[in-house]
Amino acid sequence: MINLIFILNMLVSCNGFSQKPLLPVFKITQANGSVYTAEQVEAGKPLLMVYFSPECDHCQVFMKSFFKSADEFKSTQVLFITYLPLDRLVKFESEYPLNKYKNIVAGTEGMSFVVRNFYEIKEMPFAVVYNKKGTLVGKYEREIPLDNIIPLLK
Repeated sequence: MINLIFILNMLVSCNGFSQKPLLPVFKITQANGSVYTAEQVEAGKPLLMVYFSPECDHCQVFMKSFFKSADEFKSTQVLFITYLPLDRLVKFESEYPLNKYKNIVAGTEGMSFVVRNFYEIKEMPFAVVYNKKGTLVGKYEREIPLDNIIPLLK
């Protein structure tokens, strides 16, 4: 009986039934209190998802660099996700011009760690890049080379 269960598990995993979805099934709370979910990510549009901590030095360097070239990402969905409490996200949004960009959403997943666990994030900032077909085309930890990412989103 145990061999039969083992064989069935192997068949299921070989046929792709146990594959991870492309995106984690996340829910983030934005600074204004509204909730943004994975279902709201637009199909057919490139996506840059950045997991960060507003208090992380490397993240601050990345954010300054990102907002210098933010216009390059106007046709890309950009998600900034943190795990820190809402008050820290509010402070972060007061420091960076997120309201200026309709394509940028920032939020906290709180202590659910759905995104963090899905991508097995060890260092921040962390970024994933999906092209307009929904294919993962880049994954970066700590150092996020914007010059390399921009062409992936075209």
